[in-house]
Amino acid sequence: MSMSYGPVIRWGIIGAGNVAEFKSGPALMQAPGSTVVAVMRRDAKKARDFALRYGVPRWYTDVDALLADPEVDAVYVASPHHLHLAHVTRTVQAGKAILCEKPVGVSRAEAQAVVDVCRAASVSLSVAYYRRYWPVIQEMRHLLTDGAIGKVVQARVQLADYFQADPERAWLTEPEQAGGGALANAGSHWIDLIRYLLGDVVEVTAACSAHFGGFRTEDTIGVQMRMASQALASLNVTLCSRAAVNEFDIAGTNGRLFAGPLSDGRLMLQRGSSEPEVLHYPRTGAAHTELVAEIVRCLAAGEHSPVPGEEAVAAWQIMAAVYLACRERRHVRVA
Repeated sequence: MSMSYGPVIRWGIIGAGNVAEFKSGPALMQAPGSTVVAVMRRDAKKARDFALRYGVPRWYTDVDALLADPEVDAVYVASPHHLHLAHVTRTVQAGKAILCEKPVGVSRAEAQAVVDVCRAASVSLSVAYYRRYWPVIQEMRHLLTDGAIGKVVQARVQLADYFQADPERAWLTEPEQAGGGALANAGSHWIDLIRYLLGDVVEVTAACSAHFGGFRTEDTIGVQMRMASQALASLNVTLCSRAAVNEFDIAGTNGRLFAGPLSDGRLMLQRGSSEPEVLHYPRTGAAHTELVAEIVRCLAAGEHSPVPGEEAVAAWQIMAAVYLACRERRHVRVA
């Protein structure tokens, strides 16, 4: 299915909720060559309120009504995880390009089904692993590729946040609807970054807990990973700490990279035993800004997605292995 666009990519949003409000919506509205022309939410009052506050011309309470809008070129799917496959399938049938929220479905099988349905119709599919395009991550990737700290020996990711059960987003703590908790939700971004910066994960072991949050999904998880390069990486995530932490620490044979807080773009580079340099690579806007700009550029140029659906499948392969390791308390090879 060939797609052509005018000078501006016109977006519709399925699921004008929390993520669209604070992370993606501003980026879709403000990126060069991008605008939002329609939003959908089942709650009519909230859909209308979102549209009025952001100057979006039309709002809907029905997915198919938004997809039938002839002025919508591309759709941002920000619905609950368990609805991703159904909403992507209907968007493909409507012939619209797609940006889907992570982790894409609730399992590796669902993520693969999303990829398959888009590929069969030659519809562009991007995944909202937006941290890849943050300036600090781009600089870290550049430094690692250039061997600035030698060969990576080990890495540590530390993520702490505080999540309270929200009646309006109760699905986030239901395993069948979310696919998981601390890992599948917040942690999936960092699984993607570990792959992006360090390469393939080949083996995992893990332990998880649902003790502190009282959720049906895990609220805290610790993962140990062996990379294809033989480097070792750890990922520790909790949703039960008010002391917000988001750090990526990489030790190499000849130095160290430490990003923390990653969200602030603060990067410490140490070459050998010399004094570390403290560098700053701040974001240019809302969380999705850099990714949306790149997706819009690729759509307008007829290029492949910068973060295609296969990246979500790869992340789910690792997460599935982690959850198996938690259940069976053993090392698990990643497919």
